[in-house]
Amino acid sequence: MKCKQVLASALALALLCLTGCGADQGMMDAANANAVTGGNSDLPVVTWKMGSTWGSGNIHFSVDQRFAELVGELTSGRFTITNYSEGELCAANQLFDYVSGGTIQCGGDWGGYWSGKDTTFELLSTVMDNFTALDYYTWIYQAGGMDCYKEMYGQYNMEYFPIVTNGAESGIRSVTPITSIQDMQKMKIRLGGVMAGRAAQKLGINITTVAASELYESLQRGVIDGGEFSGPWADDSLKLQEVAKYWCAPAWYQSSGVNGVMINKDAWDALPVEYQQAIEHAAALCCGEQLARYTWNDITTANKMLTEDGVIVTAMNDEDWQIIRQTCREVYEEEAAANPNFEMVYSSMMEYRETSAAYRDMLGDYSWGFNYDDVE
Repeated sequence: MKCKQVLASALALALLCLTGCGADQGMMDAANANAVTGGNSDLPVVTWKMGSTWGSGNIHFSVDQRFAELVGELTSGRFTITNYSEGELCAANQLFDYVSGGTIQCGGDWGGYWSGKDTTFELLSTVMDNFTALDYYTWIYQAGGMDCYKEMYGQYNMEYFPIVTNGAESGIRSVTPITSIQDMQKMKIRLGGVMAGRAAQKLGINITTVAASELYESLQRGVIDGGEFSGPWADDSLKLQEVAKYWCAPAWYQSSGVNGVMINKDAWDALPVEYQQAIEHAAALCCGEQLARYTWNDITTANKMLTEDGVIVTAMNDEDWQIIRQTCREVYEEEAAANPNFEMVYSSMMEYRETSAAYRDMLGDYSWGFNYDDVE
């Protein structure tokens, strides 16, 4: 018990540090997280099952595991969430209905999987040529983004908490170099996301559906000529650089992303308030923690790919890049005009962009950073 109390105190200290750096009031409350249960034996022992859209060994699944671990730590082990990887409880495309219907209590997700129910879920999990990971994080915790998640998942009998905002995907990995839209028009490319698919269609790019688990073999056998999965760290877990030496960056089709935890509303309402607070605190801490973890591992993995794995980076020409940028915005504006839910979320995101624009411009290189070149 003493060890658990020390751990809870350490978590509280970590959250206080985050608060000192300008974190949300909800994270400030988490500074007292060790008092959520305080080892209170009057609180019930609760065990939940948490399914996932991610397979065992996937780095995204490790975030689901970390969230569950934090909940246990913040409740002195009285509230246990057991993780199950994709396929153990249900297929990835079944997870939404399993949680919504109460078959299991919660699930780790990427909202793009639910775009068939409403395209708005994709906007809550990925964005083309727009937010960075820090933008998503700031929007969620300070600029009304969390309300959008609550509204959308609430329509399906669920609570929702983001547990990681991750940076831009690597870019399209291909067997031949990409420097133009015309290059892509000659290829069969795996590209995830409904909105990205619509943009690709407007650009005349042939999109081929391939499961992530089959991506390596599909590139190796020539089923596709190029494709994307995630950031460098996640891509390395699939060893895509072994079968696709060219890397066209940056990833216009996903400039950042969000994964989270869906929670059945009835299961949530049945929890003691102390356990609800533990979930909120665990998700907030996990989200900040994983932002740094993903960023650093993407940095070090990208360096390895460039210096050890022989990856060759290419880029789109400026004229085609502007065409892609304009096409992405057209796709979003068209969907916002057709879907009120999409318009609600997109408007909130763009309001954040407008609010931050003047200060971002004023900071210039000191806004989202620059490379420190030698002074001539």
